Amino acid sequence: MLAFAAADAGARIDFPSVADRTVGIRAGADGFGPEAPWSVETGDVELFGIAGLRVAGVRARGRMGAVPAGVSLAQLSSPVGTESRAEAELGYRPGVRWLCLARTGIEIVSITGAPAEQAVLAGFYSRAEAGRITAIADVDVISRADAREIEVEIGVVGRIGSASIIATTHFDGHAVASAGIAVVSRFAGRLALLAGYDDGTETIRGAAVVSLSRWRVGVGVFQHAVLGVSQGVTLTWSR
Repeated sequence: MLAFAAADAGARIDFPSVADRTVGIRAGADGFGPEAPWSVETGDVELFGIAGLRVAGVRARGRMGAVPAGVSLAQLSSPVGTESRAEAELGYRPGVRWLCLARTGIEIVSITGAPAEQAVLAGFYSRAEAGRITAIADVDVISRADAREIEVEIGVVGRIGSASIIATTHFDGHAVASAGIAVVSRFAGRLALLAGYDDGTETIRGAAVVSLSRWRVGVGVFQHAVLGVSQGVTLTWSR
């Protein structure tokens, strides 16, 4: 059951952001207006309509001058156990066109009737803008007691008016690649509609994000080719 949930979220358990899941990569503020210096985000995704199978979490971010930082907690719950992930990140952002972040954390898998297993996490995230094009790279290294996994996600965002087109490629620890495509369209500055597809899991994704003053609400639906429908909600406060 935990493996099924990981297939929907990617090979790792990520914070359940509706927007990130729909576009297939952490694309930042693309499609939602300027990025806020401070934000707190909570999310919950119910997986495949199975009772008790869900990912929930909270994520906080801030920036002091050129130094962004953040923490996130996410937990996958299932009838047979849990998988929890805690991360902290620290980075450097000298201007609006370039950002880099290093992160570290821990992952704990607890299966009913078995000892808990721990893994150490390390990662790197970078994004660079050149005109209407943004390039994104996200690397994750998971060190377990008996193995080490490396995952790489590459994304390119192209902006056309109020819309963004996002192409992604994912490489897992077995050198298997998958590709995705997503579109974000913003209307009147308050509503954004998102749609995406990933050929690795054959998942179709759709979401709507509404911005009201300092609040942003996102609602998404994700259709897996075999496992069925997942649905989630994200609530973000920023200033």
